[in-house]
Amino acid sequence: MPLEEVPYGTKIHRPVISTKVKKKGDSLFQLVARMCADGSKQEQGIDFEYSYSPTAGAAAVRALLAIAASYSWLLSAMDVTNCFQSTIIPEEELLTIHAPPNYLQWFKNKYPTVKIPASKSDKYVLRILNGIQGDKSIGRKWYLLLKKLLENFGFKCCPTEPSVFVYEQDDVYFILNTSTDDFLCAHSTQQIYDDLCEYFKKFFSMTFETKVNKFKYLNLRIISTEHGVSYDQTEHIEHKIIKKYFPDWKIADSGLKAVHTPFRNGGSFASILGDIMHVWVWSRLDIGYATTRLSQYTHAPNAAAFAGLYRILRYLATHPHRPIFYPRRPLTDVHELRFEYDAPTFESITLPNGLLEMVDSDHARDNATRRSCHCVLALLCGVAIHWKMQQQKCIAIHSTDSKIRGAFAATKEGQNLQNMFMFLPVPNATCRPLPIYCDSQPAIDSINANTVTSRVKHIAIPIMFMHEHVKDGTISLHKINTKLNLADSGTKPNSAPVHFDHFDRAIGVRFYPPANSEHYNLLNLDTFK
Repeated sequence: MPLEEVPYGTKIHRPVISTKVKKKGDSLFQLVARMCADGSKQEQGIDFEYSYSPTAGAAAVRALLAIAASYSWLLSAMDVTNCFQSTIIPEEELLTIHAPPNYLQWFKNKYPTVKIPASKSDKYVLRILNGIQGDKSIGRKWYLLLKKLLENFGFKCCPTEPSVFVYEQDDVYFILNTSTDDFLCAHSTQQIYDDLCEYFKKFFSMTFETKVNKFKYLNLRIISTEHGVSYDQTEHIEHKIIKKYFPDWKIADSGLKAVHTPFRNGGSFASILGDIMHVWVWSRLDIGYATTRLSQYTHAPNAAAFAGLYRILRYLATHPHRPIFYPRRPLTDVHELRFEYDAPTFESITLPNGLLEMVDSDHARDNATRRSCHCVLALLCGVAIHWKMQQQKCIAIHSTDSKIRGAFAATKEGQNLQNMFMFLPVPNATCRPLPIYCDSQPAIDSINANTVTSRVKHIAIPIMFMHEHVKDGTISLHKINTKLNLADSGTKPNSAPVHFDHFDRAIGVRFYPPANSEHYNLLNLDTFK
């Protein structure tokens, strides 16, 4: 419409042409241009109320894969084409933007029979009938539309993880994990998945993964066979991190050798660390301790911080392929965790296949602030589904103090996981009470006791909080040897043998498929280091 016909007081947004290059092969590229709106003029409380849109968390994705492996469910993925443009917007919330350059000429050539009113100023605006990128609230509007459609189909939204939807009817189960327009599905039958696909096709265009045993979700490569379910970010690490910052580096038998100066492509300390933290959160818990320590220098990185960043990138370049593997084992069974000393001596512990946590704290690990670090590791079928490594907020007076604070963090993380698993249609996934394994007997005794001594009086609230949950049967604390505590390497720089031993067990290396099997070949385990 002409600019003069726009009602008084209407906000007119600036158009933005977003370009993208998509690689379609080794030497074939596709240039894509999309018109977006500049939503910088939108104000919360005036133009929109909420902009939050739930997306899939790493723990929810890993839990879905572990459950699918244990119950032998089918895995698949689907993607909505132009999800924001498929979002229906109320008339009073429609956006108005200036017509981009040459748009009017393109429109006349495209629709020659449509008459356009003349404009005195020769300026035109566009009324966007559906959603458009750039609208600050479009993500939430899309989520609410998707939620309504799924609920009409029969799904229920998880209250503690709003990106997870569950369908349960008779003996048919379906878990749907949403990340904007990308969906990861775990379903007990193929028919329910086909029904959902036909249902979605009524409302918007969809693309579906045709490969049953190997597909991509976000930047994860997921493989499902009779041996189990695995996922990795090897391709993402090699192409989006290593080649980005070290384009001329080559891996030789003697190690990594640089042809040109490191970080030749530039990038700030924060941006490089952000790329590394992404793979840490999703698949590489083995770089968690180093990454969390380096994050303290984001505001003012020094030469030592850049050297540490260089070491992490070098480690990723030499060990890019470390897939996480979830075996097909029943959740009601148990497994043994063993640490071998000099033969025939060994240390072992029997652990349940259901949800459990391991926690470790290292007292005064930070030499600058003397604050302690703790690591919380949640396992399902003996393989990690959630991890969190961070520096404690307060200075611990003694080691028992830091261990109690670590157990307190594990209790809070465990409650969130328990609430999510209790909503899922898998009754045996979570143990009741939730077992939390710690390598400090004094900390366990202080929590189980019904009194607060002078030694731990300053942390009475966390102790009584955990004691309340122990008394109610929500959690139970158990002693574990440090050699068997897989969270130990998340709090300190252990030696290489101990480091790889802990993290190899955490990602399920001991459950890897046999050599020359289908899963072994699809996973390229010949390149595993």
